[in-house]
Amino acid sequence: MADMINSSLQSLWGNGISELMERKDITEIYVNDDGYIRYQSYKEGKVKTNIYLSSDKIQAIIEILAGQVGKVVNEDIPSISTEIRGYGARFQGEIPPIVRNPQFNIRKKADRIFTLAEYVANGTLTPYYKDYIEKAIADRKNILIVGGTGTGKTTFLNAILEAIARISPYHRIISLEDLPELQCPADDYSPMFTKQETNSQGLKYNMTRLLADCMRRSPDRIIVGEVRDGAAYTMLKAWNTGHEGGVCTVHANSAELALTRIRSLAREDPDAAGDINDLIGEAIDVVISIVHTDLGGGRKGRVVNDIIEVKTYDDVRQEFVLRHVPNNTALKSAI
Repeated sequence: MADMINSSLQSLWGNGISELMERKDITEIYVNDDGYIRYQSYKEGKVKTNIYLSSDKIQAIIEILAGQVGKVVNEDIPSISTEIRGYGARFQGEIPPIVRNPQFNIRKKADRIFTLAEYVANGTLTPYYKDYIEKAIADRKNILIVGGTGTGKTTFLNAILEAIARISPYHRIISLEDLPELQCPADDYSPMFTKQETNSQGLKYNMTRLLADCMRRSPDRIIVGEVRDGAAYTMLKAWNTGHEGGVCTVHANSAELALTRIRSLAREDPDAAGDINDLIGEAIDVVISIVHTDLGGGRKGRVVNDIIEVKTYDDVRQEFVLRHVPNNTALKSAI
């Protein structure tokens, strides 16, 4: 099925885009409403190509990828978020009326796992931060990775998974994702995926349901690719009740704001009870912040700019008690 779909895509977008999909330095390929293909490369930055797709072809690409998961796109449902299965890439497409002309965005899966040592070598991570993270992994601290869109949270999570597999080789790791992006070299590893369509019993296999199922499988570590709704509450409870050593990513612009973000998400769960702040203070141990840095020439690098320890929540002062971990050296990013 995937081969048939990719063959159809190839006939629509041609060799030019296929070559971009194969390039290892390209992380993102997208088209705006002008029809010209652009890409993001860690070597070249953002590049506008002379590859042009008509609106009809772009719409056909979106419809093919919606069809592979049994969905349709139309004026009532004008967007689709899915994957290009043959490539393991994330796909986001929109059609009018929410955009002027059809357009899409492809986020490619990393072709390999980068290690924490490689992050040090390219300047994304200081040696002290690396040692601190590896000790946090060994001590089974619960880690939250935060950053804005495109900061490389998932790629960094893959590096942490490599470290977990190396430091705790006998741990059973279960990961939960919407789309298959995580890469874990551990021997005892089981990935699980959400399914947004309602089944015959009227149930959705969303992140909250996956977390409940996952905890019945005796995981040593629970890894959540990204939390973006009330599933945050279930995750916090799991981390706080015998499933230490978990890792999760969340969209936030700083380490401190990530705690506020998690609190807001947890409160979306209608079953959320008790003091969410106290739960966060008990369940989350370490927050790692990744940001973009401008390298000039349209190129953007990434650096781990902050790591905080979450000690507890002070009910009297109504604030989290935090410690900023010193990085011990200047940060510079080469990618």
